[in-house]
Amino acid sequence: MPTLILARHAKAEAPAAGLSDSDRALELIGRKASTRLGQVIARAGIAPDLALVSPANRTQQTWKLMAPAFGECETVVDAELYETNVSGLLDVLRGAGEADTVVIVGHEPTSSAAAAHLAGQGSDKSALQRVAHGLPTATAAVLEFDCPWAEITSRCGRLTTVLSGRDVEE
Repeated sequence: MPTLILARHAKAEAPAAGLSDSDRALELIGRKASTRLGQVIARAGIAPDLALVSPANRTQQTWKLMAPAFGECETVVDAELYETNVSGLLDVLRGAGEADTVVIVGHEPTSSAAAAHLAGQGSDKSALQRVAHGLPTATAAVLEFDCPWAEITSRCGRLTTVLSGRDVEE
């Protein structure tokens, strides 16, 4: 059964003059939370075999710190995941081919909006409530599907849980 992990990048440095948005790096707490998020996902018994990652520095850093918690995982940096909407994210996801479990490391509000858009019958009510408020940094929504990636449509998945790596010390 295809499984999707929609992960929001961890806490990044604030926007600053002379620093492009895509170049913003993770703060120390964000680095710790990224590592923790990977561990939390792995402890839940979920291991992606394909990572689709936005080219932004903070998403790249988040994935690099999450990845050691998993076995071998193909990584694809996809420019379409930066500053996209739900439709753009789904277009990227539909190209996931034969992957069983895909993690998309991206941005808000697209990550939570995509989770809400895909969540259909059988979704966990508590997880739906959490997604409705947006995904905090270093947090991931997990969805399961009964169809291949190429056939993903609105409300065709089950939102099973929301996992967080945020319980780390500064």
